Amino acid sequence: MEEAPFFIVGSARSGTTLLRMMLNAHPQAAIPPESRFIVELYPGTDQIDVEHYLEVLGSHRQFCSWQLPIDLVAAELPESGTIPYAAAAVAPYRAFAKSHGKQRWGDKTPRYVLDIPLLARLWPEARFIHLVRDGRNVALSYADVPFGPKTVSKAARLWAKRVRAGVEAGAALGDRYIEIRYEDFVTDPEAQARLLCSFLGLEYDAQMLEYTTRSRGQVLPRASKYNPHVTEEPIAHTRSWETDMPDGQVGVFEAIAGDLLALFDYPVRHPKPSLATRTAAGLGSAGLPIGRLHGR
Repeated sequence: MEEAPFFIVGSARSGTTLLRMMLNAHPQAAIPPESRFIVELYPGTDQIDVEHYLEVLGSHRQFCSWQLPIDLVAAELPESGTIPYAAAAVAPYRAFAKSHGKQRWGDKTPRYVLDIPLLARLWPEARFIHLVRDGRNVALSYADVPFGPKTVSKAARLWAKRVRAGVEAGAALGDRYIEIRYEDFVTDPEAQARLLCSFLGLEYDAQMLEYTTRSRGQVLPRASKYNPHVTEEPIAHTRSWETDMPDGQVGVFEAIAGDLLALFDYPVRHPKPSLATRTAAGLGSAGLPIGRLHGR
């Protein structure tokens, strides 16, 4: 019987690529590049035509990045007819896992943190790993890439939206959901690897700690470009909000998302933000270019 699938979710810039690499280094687990197509191709009903699904999947940008022949996906499906959407959507993952000689498949698409209820319904046995990183460092990370929010207030709102969505959806899943802090992951990767294996029902394998070499070839060029340290031994901070973020921006971030920082035991510098800080947070959230983030 096929083991339960798993999904790695969270805010972008939180280390999900590192986690994917670690799990891909396990001899039984296969996690392709980001998918996005599960949600984007979902027809709104639980049935889909096989031929139509293969047509739209084959032209989907994210699926094309997998470099997986569509014929291998078709081999996992009936030749024609209507089938449950979950049965169609699982086919590319099964094909990907088989192409890598693996038995267990997972997915690493951070934005699926907003879609946990749908995924949990499509696959009632699925498990969810929510990776959380200090949002102030996430904000600094956005400053170094050409995508994502470029002001501290917008970064705070996006981080809070995605983290809160994961926490709230996970509360309904019981032991099918786990939260991992990025800082704990990079501080003691073996302990976190063992914890994840226990959560996923996998036997721990020391090869997981060799992921920087074993999984290096599975990182797409775009991911390597915007995550230059992804194939190196991890460090807790490539940039640190404590030294690199102006105090005013720290206050604005905490005015918006301080409750979630505290929930994950991150220190809060301004537990009671001033009226001026709250006003700046509101104006920035409304779109004014207040608190612009600066790259390296």
